[in-house]
Amino acid sequence: MFVLYVTPDCPRCSDIRSALEELAIAHRVVEVPGPPEGRTSPEGVSGPPALVDGDDVFQGSRAILDHLEEIERFKELWYKFQSDACYCDEEGNVQ
Repeated sequence: MFVLYVTPDCPRCSDIRSALEELAIAHRVVEVPGPPEGRTSPEGVSGPPALVDGDDVFQGSRAILDHLEEIERFKELWYKFQSDACYCDEEGNVQ
């Protein structure tokens, strides 16, 4: 399960939350006041916004949204190839 660390005044956190919900990814949101400089949590998070995905930690809204976009591309490929039906590639060839 993903863990998203946010602050109450985070301007981009609603975008991140929306992306997580659109992808239907199990996640937990933890609202924190933001740790003092130099202090890190056990997950390696130095300050919100941060997303913990297994052993990976993504700091900052841009890094988080980039990671979620990568997951979205993977999800699209997963759905495309999970059945035994044929599909058309970008050139229109049946596969």
